[in-house]
Amino acid sequence: MDADQRSIVGVQVSNSGYGTLKTEFRENEIMSIEMWKPKKNYSIPIFHTRSGSFTVLTTLEECSSVFSAFVLLDTWNLVNLKKGERLETGSYGGRLYFQNSSIYTGVNLKSIGMWSDLVSKAKEAEKDDREILVSRIECSGRLDQGQFIKASDIFYIDTWEPKRNYHVPRFYTEEGCFTAGLTFQSCKEAFPHFFPAYNGSLVNIDWIDRIEEKMYGDTLLFKDSEHKTGIARSKVKYLKSIIEQ
Repeated sequence: MDADQRSIVGVQVSNSGYGTLKTEFRENEIMSIEMWKPKKNYSIPIFHTRSGSFTVLTTLEECSSVFSAFVLLDTWNLVNLKKGERLETGSYGGRLYFQNSSIYTGVNLKSIGMWSDLVSKAKEAEKDDREILVSRIECSGRLDQGQFIKASDIFYIDTWEPKRNYHVPRFYTEEGCFTAGLTFQSCKEAFPHFFPAYNGSLVNIDWIDRIEEKMYGDTLLFKDSEHKTGIARSKVKYLKSIIEQ
């Protein structure tokens, strides 16, 4: 799949109609990426797209809703059974080991009792080729650059605490351990082809209709959309030269 055609997992934060909120969007539908404060003590990326506004996964509950084929094998882990290799059981529960890896996760007795049914349902689920914006967690706890991983490559999901009282999803794969892409820097690294309109905003030039210049500030208007965002005055001349090519 071409990068600009990738389907990205997200949590819809606005819905112009009624019914079920969407859980994914296309990269080529993004108009702008900005930072958003859903709560007073933290900010996360928000993606304004042609089909609504989305943000990243921030809770295990959201992950459970988005990855409906994954299973809670204990109270703290959400598991992709398609990646499971062998189950080892004991008196108080068990361990599920994953393919081509020494990584394992816990399995409670209730899940062990339903094991055949859980595995059967997992095999029937379609492969999930959607992608997730993440940052790799280094051994030191430092976060590496923003990138994408496929949902189908996940072994299991739990949560971790990158800072005090801030618990967010952590994704285990054969290639390492990742956390949700929570920073503007991770977005800049994962979307290098987007234009930095100002400090804290990236825009998709393909969707820009025009630049509205006014004394009190300049604004980017997007094609066939009510969405708009600001642009630093120092960036206007350069962006115009790109658009007018």
